[in-house]
Amino acid sequence: MDTSQILMGGLIALLCLYGLWRRRWFFENTRKGRRLAQWFGETGGLSVLIGLLVAGMVFGLMLATDVIRPIHWAKP
Repeated sequence: MDTSQILMGGLIALLCLYGLWRRRWFFENTRKGRRLAQWFGETGGLSVLIGLLVAGMVFGLMLATDVIRPIHWAKP
């Protein structure tokens, strides 16, 4: 297992965890958060944001634990 893969997966998971902790700020103060509110409404947009952050956290943890393996191109 590659240490850069562990580091990248861990950082992705930590950033998504921080996003979950600050979800209300992100939802109210960013252009993307306001766009989610326009598309899905106040409650629905927040639910979509939470779902995306949880999915990112799961992806990061799976990457860090080598469940998901990135493509390694063969060097000639």
